[in-house]
Amino acid sequence: MNDTRPLIEMNNIDLMFGTFQALKNVSVSFDTGELVGLVGDNGAGKTTLIRILCGMYAPTNGEVYFDGQKIDRFNPRLAIDLGIETIQQTVGLCSNLSIARNFYLGREPVRRRFGLPFLDFEKMRKKSEHVIREFGLRDNVSPDDEVEILSGGERQSVKIGHAVEFKNRVIIMDEPTNHLSVREREHVNSLALQLKEQGLLVIYITHDINQVHELSDRIVILENGEKITDIKSRDCTAEELVNIIRHGGRVGLTENGG
Repeated sequence: MNDTRPLIEMNNIDLMFGTFQALKNVSVSFDTGELVGLVGDNGAGKTTLIRILCGMYAPTNGEVYFDGQKIDRFNPRLAIDLGIETIQQTVGLCSNLSIARNFYLGREPVRRRFGLPFLDFEKMRKKSEHVIREFGLRDNVSPDDEVEILSGGERQSVKIGHAVEFKNRVIIMDEPTNHLSVREREHVNSLALQLKEQGLLVIYITHDINQVHELSDRIVILENGEKITDIKSRDCTAEELVNIIRHGGRVGLTENGG
């Protein structure tokens, strides 16, 4: 972990949509090389908080710092430039395009012939071939195959490989194992740990308390737009976390849970 300053600091964040307050005085920080579970019921504010990091929303009040620098303008392009990537289960790939095309979607390499730009398909195939092997796709899968032949877990592998290849520093995994088989969930979770071991910050959003407790270094729980718990996973049990969510943070931890 970073011993000097957090990679991301969010201080006293409020977010209003008209008269509705979606986030209320939320303060949380995230460190490089950390896997943080972000947990809460539907409507708790998890996705809203992450959308601020992704540049989709600007907070009504409060401050956000990235690597010590205050962010004054929030937009998706800035988030990409800072190296913040979101991986979701249901979006992010075009089924009718090849794995190689999806891997470089929006960042296609170009080579010039006779002064004219052409997509560099050779580079796209070579790079995507390396990554799809490293991140666990089947041996009989080719970079030229369309994404629609891939399983849910393999599609996540392509997105995770893309995130690593383009030198992102923050990977937000938003319910990444929804609708996956047990084996595919285990594969995606092992990739999340691999990202952390490579020194990336991984923010893992899920409803599965047992899963996130096993994976994460720390767990942040939101309820009705407020942060109610921020605790190291080793200092509590999964059952205690469930109890905290069930009672909206109005319960303490047992002696065994810290």
